[in-house]
Amino acid sequence: MNHPPSSAKQAVLTCAAILIALMFLSRFIVAQTQHPKTGAQSNVQQELVRIETGFFEAWKAKDQTYFRDHMPENGIFWSDAGTFSRDQQLQEQQAAAKACTVEGYGLSDFGVLPLATGAYLLTYKAEQYAICNGEKMPVHLNGSSIYIFKAGRWQAIYRAEVPFKNQR
Repeated sequence: MNHPPSSAKQAVLTCAAILIALMFLSRFIVAQTQHPKTGAQSNVQQELVRIETGFFEAWKAKDQTYFRDHMPENGIFWSDAGTFSRDQQLQEQQAAAKACTVEGYGLSDFGVLPLATGAYLLTYKAEQYAICNGEKMPVHLNGSSIYIFKAGRWQAIYRAEVPFKNQR
């Protein structure tokens, strides 16, 4: 596995820390402001939730094409296992297709935060019921994705999934 140079790795880790902070702050900001969603923002949220759900469905169905089609070439995936480029994520999905059985999943508690024109942060909670290489995967996850509108469609330029610390 190729690892970025130390300064690049530090930049990615800093970016990830900022994005995680944004994820938690977005819930606080939304809770404090209680503004109704505009129709356009509601439509964007529905589309982003649909795409994000598609990632989980593609994982379950072992469909690498979905990941390739919905992550741009410079996309990044971040988890407790590290930071992965799009190509590394595709390799991981190929390995997971052989090693994992996904019985089901559920997504809830969605939040959306506009970051800039054509860019949104989507946050959610996930439950997954999967076994990889004979080991039960963590059930509860926090997830976040940054979507950009590129080439006429929404693409996940950044995705992150982190298991809850206290799994039960």
